[in-house]
Amino acid sequence: MSSSLEEELRTLLDGGAVPLPDKYDVAPESPQPRKLRHNVCYIVMGILLNEQDEVLMMQEAKAECRGSWYLPAGRLEREESLAEGLCREVTEETGLLCQPLTLLVVEERGAAWVRFVFLAQETGGALKSTASADKESLQASWWDTVSPLPLRCRDILPLIKLALEYRRLPSHPSILPQLCPSPFLVLRLLLICRCSGELQILQSSTGPVHLPTIVCTARISSILTPLLHLLQDPPQSYGILGVQHQGGDNADGACFNVMGVFHGPEPPMVQTGGLSWAAVQDEELKSRLELALKKNILLPLYS
Repeated sequence: MSSSLEEELRTLLDGGAVPLPDKYDVAPESPQPRKLRHNVCYIVMGILLNEQDEVLMMQEAKAECRGSWYLPAGRLEREESLAEGLCREVTEETGLLCQPLTLLVVEERGAAWVRFVFLAQETGGALKSTASADKESLQASWWDTVSPLPLRCRDILPLIKLALEYRRLPSHPSILPQLCPSPFLVLRLLLICRCSGELQILQSSTGPVHLPTIVCTARISSILTPLLHLLQDPPQSYGILGVQHQGGDNADGACFNVMGVFHGPEPPMVQTGGLSWAAVQDEELKSRLELALKKNILLPLYS
């Protein structure tokens, strides 16, 4: 295993960002850059809890769901980072200022729609009252999750439960998006196989040795589809190690650093040329990877 790949692994395990390579390992012939409000939609959603485990809710002002309640959420705007979009939406819809603590989950419906759900904490502002109603919301309030409340959609209930569980016992370390530009929606794959008493990593030998990168096309039903096409067998477990996004001109894409784990007598067969499995030789790095496999350090990805 090359020193460049070892350095890349250490950076990702530390929660850092790694710039994308000039050439991707799997990509369409003429990949189309992602552009907000054109061919991709990112939703940012915030879950804020108070000391009584009540959750911050806002009352909808839109005609089609007016009067119902939902978590503060909305579409990311051009030039915004994911954290900036979250803070803007929370303030616009609830009146409160906030600070993101971690991503809780990433939900996706292919390369055209991705929702980033954050756990955040209040840092100031004033709770929006009916006197301040506008097109963003009618008001905001703390909800005990038990009292009857007309919800716009019940899809937020599992997310609120996840936030309460994370607050009591974090299921992964704090994972916040790292600023790093990408024109496309890209998967960077940290695929680990524990076999024959050693750890092996899938690597690309295209240019300097690095982790494989895949550009997701617009028409796929799930951003994981290219991963399933890459290997003969899918990983037994997987999740997100980190998210990279910046926003701005030609940078509305994102990179998901996805970690997948295999167990078996030998690594699965790779369906794409230029990729091969390599044993991890560095003992310190091997120990860090073993620890990562034992602990749940990955952000859930819901497809």
